[in-house]
Amino acid sequence: MYGLREFLNNFKSSKVIDVKNYLNCKINGFDFVKSNAITIFVLYYGRIISTISDRLKKMYKNNIVIKTCVDHSFYYSNYLYSMFIGKKIEPLTSYWISTSVLSKRDKNRFVGEEYTLLESYEFIKNPKQLMDGRTTTEISYNEMCDVVDTIVLNSPTYIEGLVKMKLGDDYVIRIFDNNNGKFTEFKYPLIASKARFLSIEYTHPFMKNVIVFHLDKSVYYAGNQILSPTFVKSYLEHQSELYHFDMDYVLKVMDNDINSFELGFDRHVVLTEEGYTILI
Repeated sequence: MYGLREFLNNFKSSKVIDVKNYLNCKINGFDFVKSNAITIFVLYYGRIISTISDRLKKMYKNNIVIKTCVDHSFYYSNYLYSMFIGKKIEPLTSYWISTSVLSKRDKNRFVGEEYTLLESYEFIKNPKQLMDGRTTTEISYNEMCDVVDTIVLNSPTYIEGLVKMKLGDDYVIRIFDNNNGKFTEFKYPLIASKARFLSIEYTHPFMKNVIVFHLDKSVYYAGNQILSPTFVKSYLEHQSELYHFDMDYVLKVMDNDINSFELGFDRHVVLTEEGYTILI
């Protein structure tokens, strides 16, 4: 009896082990097939997405109709969003001149922010047309600079003026305060600056959080004057975060050589071919 019972127990144990081994083999095989299938799917999915992306980019670059539709769709969706949150947005066109004047409001007589920015745009009709050996762009920009310089010099309520021009994807920027009436005329070609700023943070005693400024490479050209009060105020009005602006703000800047410095209301940066200069 004991021998028979022992035989049956051994038989059951061996059967159980065989079933377990069988199931484990099946499970391991299924896991292997599943992992291979997932790997193949990911690889082919990545290739398909990459191929589609490359073709769409090629169509966008080579087909003017598609490019126009995409650009306008993105711009007007951004425009509606900007209207909803109350921020400014630059025009869609590639050749324009913006004039901005930073003025101080008399808080004893008027309600609102202490400093206001008056901004207007002019659109260049024939940017590459030559007149007396100079392009329409050069003539128009220098005339605007002269006008803004005169206005700021002759009005005590104006703190600073800024004239910004967009040429395709590039920007030309000059500022004018009420301390002098001289400026260097803009002339082609644009000369790239080696300066780069890794970090620009806008801080204010009334604000808990900083606002990070992101400057595109299209700004880094020799002669451009940036990070002045008017430049700062304009940048703040073209972004979506809440801010407080007055003469107590501080910009914390780090350049591409890991040099850190701070800019207040009375300082700005002039880009040079080799780097930059801080002016007071």
